[in-house]
Amino acid sequence: MDQSVPWVQVLVQMVHGPDVPVRGIISSADGGLRSRDEVGWTAFSGALPPTFTGGGIEATELRVWRDGMRVRIEHLDGRPLLLCDAVTCWRFRKGRELPRVAPAATLRFVGNGTGLLARRPAEDWVGDDYTRPTGPLTTTTYLSRPAWQFELAPPPQSRSPRTAHPMRMVVDQQTGLVLEQRIDAVGSAERWSQFFIGEVFDEALFTWDGPAESVAAEARRQRAADRALRAERRRWFDTHVTAEPLNAAVTADLDLQYLHTFDSGTGAFEARLGRRGITASLARRPRSTEVWELQWAGPVHRWSTSRFDWALAVHDVELTAEGLAELQARLHPGEQTVPTGEP
Repeated sequence: MDQSVPWVQVLVQMVHGPDVPVRGIISSADGGLRSRDEVGWTAFSGALPPTFTGGGIEATELRVWRDGMRVRIEHLDGRPLLLCDAVTCWRFRKGRELPRVAPAATLRFVGNGTGLLARRPAEDWVGDDYTRPTGPLTTTTYLSRPAWQFELAPPPQSRSPRTAHPMRMVVDQQTGLVLEQRIDAVGSAERWSQFFIGEVFDEALFTWDGPAESVAAEARRQRAADRALRAERRRWFDTHVTAEPLNAAVTADLDLQYLHTFDSGTGAFEARLGRRGITASLARRPRSTEVWELQWAGPVHRWSTSRFDWALAVHDVELTAEGLAELQARLHPGEQTVPTGEP
């Protein structure tokens, strides 16, 4: 007969362990909510580009070993996907000749059931994102091991199909590790199909002595390849189309979009102009020798007439001298313009 279990007892075991060596087979199903090449595991840190990723993994079953920071994840046929010897990680990816290497401290588990290898830290149980049981916790048996089973409530304001339904969980009593978690309403599940603890592992399981490529080296190689591709395509265009500079006059529609400020007494104003993807700023004030502070991006054209100082910045195209003169003639027809001398 089922026996109710205090939630705090289970929570403490899930967060604090004990941590023991584990191995087995994990499987995952996502109910078709996302394609398999969007999931995997990711190793990252603020000191490295966030490109040490697990994209392209198509396996739904993986064989895994973990002993502290030592980790091995492989296909069922023995092809490695990730090795970590507690100092260095090697990530093997489909279609890549060399594994990518990164510090072990950057390792994170995401997707394909690999999250079952890690514990949710205490701070993850604060709030309402799958942190509260919906009812009693009971005892059960899973893979011939004593376990607890319960249901966690979804976030109250969730709009995602994946997180709008309760999650069923089964937790190993001895280790506090999650043996199964699933959202039946969307067909999402991650589970151990084999689970063994307390064994001694050969160090060779977690090391790689072949060639590898660092994150920085891969980034440099990709940048070089991109530059070479761009240069090759530029040469084709120069040869088969033209190598001459392609300059063309552009007519900018600078109608008034919004009048930010105006002063009927002095005639001063500041406005936003533009249309069809082009924007500009236009302002004027009574003539003055005071510094005119304008927080505008890009080059600012300044000039004066007999009564006003003017300023214009066109933010998306380069304004020619002819274009500026045409616009000045529309703003104050017949009036002579002189530079303001402002920087």
